[in-house]
Amino acid sequence: MSSLNQAPFDAVAARARLALARGPTLWRALEELADSEAFRRWLITQQPQLAEALALDRRGFLKYLGASLALGGLGACSHPPQLQIVPYIHAPPGQIDGLPRFFASVLSRNGYARGVLVESHMGRPTKIEGNPQHPASLGATDIFAQAAVLQLWDPDRSQAVMNRGVTADWADFDAMLVQARARIEHDGGAGLHVLTGASTSPTLSAQLQALHRRYPRMRWYVHEPAGNDNAFAGTRLAFGVPLTSRLHLDRAAVMLALDADVLSDPAAGVRYARDFAAGRALDSNGGTMGRLYVVEATPSLTGAQADHRLPLESARIEGFARALARRLGVAVDVRDASATAEVEDPQHVRWLEALAVDLRAHRGAALVVAGPAQPAAVHALAHAINVALDSVGSTIDYCDPVETLPEDGGTLAQLVDAMHGGSVDTLLILDANPAYDAPADLQFGDVLQRVPHVWHLGLYLDETGALAEWHLPQAHQLEAWSDARSFEGTASIAQPLIAPLYGGRSAHQILAALLGEEDARDGRELVRRQWQRQLPDEASWNAALRAGMIADTAFATRSPPAAPDVTRSATVPPLAGDESAFELLFRPDPTIGDGRWANNGWLQELPKPLSQLTWDNAAWISPLVAARYALGNGDVVELKIAGRSLQVPVWIMPGQAAHSVTLHLGYGRRRAGRVGDGQGVDAYALRTSSAPWAASGLQLRKTGARYELAGTQHHFNMEGRDLLRVETLEDYRRDPHFATAAGAEAGTPPSLYPDYPPGEYAWGMSIDLNACIGCKACTIACQAENNIPVVGRDQVRRGREMHWIRVDRYYEGSPESPRTYSQPVPCMMCEHAPCEVVCPVDATVHDAEGLNVQVYNRCVGTRFCSNNCPYKVRRFNFLQYTDQSADTLAAQRNPEVTVRGRGVMEKCTYCIQRIESAHIEADKANRRLRDGEVLTACQAVCPTQAIRFGDIADAQTSVAHAKASPRNYVMLQELNTRPRTSYLARVRNPNPALEDP
Repeated sequence: MSSLNQAPFDAVAARARLALARGPTLWRALEELADSEAFRRWLITQQPQLAEALALDRRGFLKYLGASLALGGLGACSHPPQLQIVPYIHAPPGQIDGLPRFFASVLSRNGYARGVLVESHMGRPTKIEGNPQHPASLGATDIFAQAAVLQLWDPDRSQAVMNRGVTADWADFDAMLVQARARIEHDGGAGLHVLTGASTSPTLSAQLQALHRRYPRMRWYVHEPAGNDNAFAGTRLAFGVPLTSRLHLDRAAVMLALDADVLSDPAAGVRYARDFAAGRALDSNGGTMGRLYVVEATPSLTGAQADHRLPLESARIEGFARALARRLGVAVDVRDASATAEVEDPQHVRWLEALAVDLRAHRGAALVVAGPAQPAAVHALAHAINVALDSVGSTIDYCDPVETLPEDGGTLAQLVDAMHGGSVDTLLILDANPAYDAPADLQFGDVLQRVPHVWHLGLYLDETGALAEWHLPQAHQLEAWSDARSFEGTASIAQPLIAPLYGGRSAHQILAALLGEEDARDGRELVRRQWQRQLPDEASWNAALRAGMIADTAFATRSPPAAPDVTRSATVPPLAGDESAFELLFRPDPTIGDGRWANNGWLQELPKPLSQLTWDNAAWISPLVAARYALGNGDVVELKIAGRSLQVPVWIMPGQAAHSVTLHLGYGRRRAGRVGDGQGVDAYALRTSSAPWAASGLQLRKTGARYELAGTQHHFNMEGRDLLRVETLEDYRRDPHFATAAGAEAGTPPSLYPDYPPGEYAWGMSIDLNACIGCKACTIACQAENNIPVVGRDQVRRGREMHWIRVDRYYEGSPESPRTYSQPVPCMMCEHAPCEVVCPVDATVHDAEGLNVQVYNRCVGTRFCSNNCPYKVRRFNFLQYTDQSADTLAAQRNPEVTVRGRGVMEKCTYCIQRIESAHIEADKANRRLRDGEVLTACQAVCPTQAIRFGDIADAQTSVAHAKASPRNYVMLQELNTRPRTSYLARVRNPNPALEDP
């Protein structure tokens, strides 16, 4: 929000007011002193809630004051109409102040549902967990679900109805809508066009159908910047109809990902990560594990888990897939020599031969997946290979599309054509921002100004909302009733946790008002009506709300109606053979997606899983390109393609394909909010509708300028010490104790520190590096749970980020094609902690249950403890990082965790507040804590269950079993700090035919 000194100042009005003043006159700014009409207009724009108050004269104010006094007693006995929401579990007989309660709901990402449990402290949503019963989450979440609670309380969200840039209210819009309906009905809705993002909501689908029945000539379009259009086109190409693919990674003995980052899939990534980890869990699979091959141009989370990864330009992946399909007996067209020429490279032939043999050897347990950035032909090839390998019904099956698709295409390009043709009179945009994220060649923002009536519903007054005739504040997902389906069709009801903070409405309410329905304001009734047949009474409705899903609503498996047809020529022109040929790839940003999360400080400051960058995007280039052009990290280059150019800093990415340059979407926002505006560069300026994911003909030029990026990959450097242990499956079988440091079998060495007497419990943690995929959901969950502040880009550059659990990234091998590993690092909870003995005020102490406790109100900021910590897991508040001015941000914080101030050291505490809450409940029942009763925030969020926590003194606990594994080791064991946090070493399962001699 703008400060007062940016408001218009009228010096003449100020002097006149002072001349007429009687008595003391207090003012805070020159503009407030003048109290001019310009200042009043500015104030109403910045503070819409003051509009009515500023419109009152003295007589009107006194009338309202008298009425409020007369009705004061009556008002004290009443309250606004309340709706009852249903808790996930039965609440105690009496509500206890401060007792958290969980409510099941749904959060949608790219339209697909993820079941969540939302923690509410006296009506304030403060934390999100996964719903164990929901098939898309199984109790886990991702970084976006964790950050949704910060988005809910964001003070930059749209707070008022705007009509042509002037503050209005809902009554004004409702009155306009009555007149607009008559205009729309006049021509059967021919001038009405509706634009939405991807959706799986049955209620929204039913409303759009009702709208079409009422206005038969209206049109509906879908625009999802990171949508899955190629996947649907691939099944249509292969089988003749669009289908949804459902993967079963836990059944796959061998898997090939063709530019497919399945572990980050917006619809099913959390579930797929769990299944992937289950298929590679050595301790529960009898020492066997699946094998993963990845062929991709840009490093991804899935590629980082690969046993073999081949960096290959995106344009060459189709030729690779065709060559593999031929080796597996799939009939493909060989007339186009250019589609196969590039795979004659000896390294590729070696890959193809070994891969074909491995896939055939695991017929029925093999899986080939293509990513959304690959063209439909590659998806069709993947389906054909799966059919040839008898994988359908085993590692993959199909169902009808879960996502609601327009019958007549309904693309953004078609909408632009209609706007150009003048056939669009009224455009309703629901939760979309095409003025920012539309392809550059469509020039959506310019064409939008030709439309007489544009209505925009959005969480923020964004780039599209600023151009609209009417901008309408949208209710957040945690404020509104809705519904959605998960990746396999299971439907869930989204129940709100709080009334709309800023008076927003949902898309359902807007469509109901456009339909002229009497109950348009009742969001609950709109959703309830949709499910009247399946949930006919309150008992069944409440049961669905309590469970967070509607039973038996998953889509039935459908057999493909026809044999795959992949006898098509190549659809992507291969790259030229010269060294100057580059392709430009577009990918959603790993932390802020397509840009809709740009104003979320947690996600902006989260180091991106592979590059470790924060607060910016950069052009990812290969080490070969960096050497050829003499480029270093932060050097600015000009990217020029199809007559458009953009200057952007580069980031040298190990494992990037040699002739591929990747630019992530989501940055360069102009109206995101105070956090997101001006960060990074706008990749959409180079993106076109004909090449939304990959474009050839890129020209790269070094400008000589520099831009200092805020990366964290060198922060808390462990100076080359042996921190991460990795071995092959064959060597693990030969020596299961390979991870144990030399000399450990001789016993625990003596220590100068005295042993602490044992307590009732001995808390410890185990982190399985074989399961960890490096998604960093643990980092965001810890931040949400423990009120960890955002420090900003400049402070990150100084190495002052505050995350209590970091995820280090390691490489092994050549820079051109390295292996990638991740290692989460929380506090080690040393039994002989070096930090404790150097604190002069006993701010860091050892408790009876083995926790290294930080007493914040004792800390005087000497930082001796941080200097003495060999693991570098302590964080210091150099400045007052916590925002204490925004009331909504204060409401978001966990009341069970102290908010730290400047000069205080902080660190991971194993979520001691959760331990103590469980202690209290167990003590009330006069029993011991059960295994699994205490879940740390990082443990609860982890999609792969890589983190286990509990009482290590009890041999029956899950964490004790993990520590008994031969893969168990502790970091820096030679220092004899005796950490309570230990690791299970990572194991690779390479194909001997592809291992270097």
